Amino acid sequence: MINIISDKNVMNNQIITKEEIEPLINDAKIYEVIRVIEGRAIFLKEHFQRMNESIHLSGIEGSLNYEEFKNSAELLIKENSFKNLNIRVSYFYDKKPFTLFYFIESYYPSKEEFIEGVHTIAVKMERANPNVKAFQKEFKDNVTRIIKEEKAFEAILINHDDTVSEGSKSNIFFVKDNKLITSPDSSVLLGVTRNKVISVCEENLIEVEKRIIRLDEIESFDGVFLTGTSNDVLPIKTIDDMLFNSSENEVVKRVSGLYLEEVRKEIE
Repeated sequence: MINIISDKNVMNNQIITKEEIEPLINDAKIYEVIRVIEGRAIFLKEHFQRMNESIHLSGIEGSLNYEEFKNSAELLIKENSFKNLNIRVSYFYDKKPFTLFYFIESYYPSKEEFIEGVHTIAVKMERANPNVKAFQKEFKDNVTRIIKEEKAFEAILINHDDTVSEGSKSNIFFVKDNKLITSPDSSVLLGVTRNKVISVCEENLIEVEKRIIRLDEIESFDGVFLTGTSNDVLPIKTIDDMLFNSSENEVVKRVSGLYLEEVRKEIE
C-alpha cells in the first residue's frame, strides 16, 4: 500500500483530494519518484525524460508534456507544507492520459548509515523489464518481505546466470582501484542518480566501466555503494557476509562529494 501523506494532490494540473486520488493510483503502472529538498524538486527534467521513456517502452498510450509536468510538481509543493520529502508521479491512460502527483512517506538514510555503510543481501530475482520503472506488486511484496526478514537495508538482485544487476530500489556501483564498475545500461533501471554519478565522474576523469559483474567476483572489489533518489551515494558495508570498508574508500568519498555538489547547484 502506497502511503499518501498530502491532503492536496494534483491530477492533470488540477488540485484533487487524498480521497479522490487514492483509488486512481491502482490504475497506474508507470511511476517516478522525485526528491524535494528545501522546497525544490531535484533533477526534474531528468525524471520527466525517464518517465516518458518508461511510457514509450511499456507500450502504454500517450506521453508527457514537460511544462505541465513541471507546473504540476510546483503546484503540489505550493499547496502543501512539505519542504523535504519525495513526490511520487503515477501515469495511466484511460481514453486520455492521467498524470497524478502526490507526496509519499519517505525514508532517508541516517547520518550513521552514511558514515558506517549499510547491510545488504544478495537475492536471486529479476525484473520483467529492467529499463521500465513500472509497479510490479508481487515483485515489490516479495523483496520487501525478504529485506525485512534479513534486517537488511537493500536487496542486491542476482540474475539466473549468477550475474549482478542492481538493487531492488537502487543502482549499485563497485570500486576497483580508481575505477567504478556498474552493470550495462540494458540490464538495469537507468536511475537519475546513477546517470548523474556517471556524468560527474566523466567530467572529473574518474573512469566508469559498464560490464557484466559476476557474483563470485564481488569479494575482490575495494568498495561498493548504492545510488537512488532517497539514498544519494550510500556506502555498502556488507553484502551477505562479505565485508567492505566502502565509507572510508577515497573514490567513494570523492564521488559522493561530487554528486552532492550537483544537488546543491539544483537547490540554488
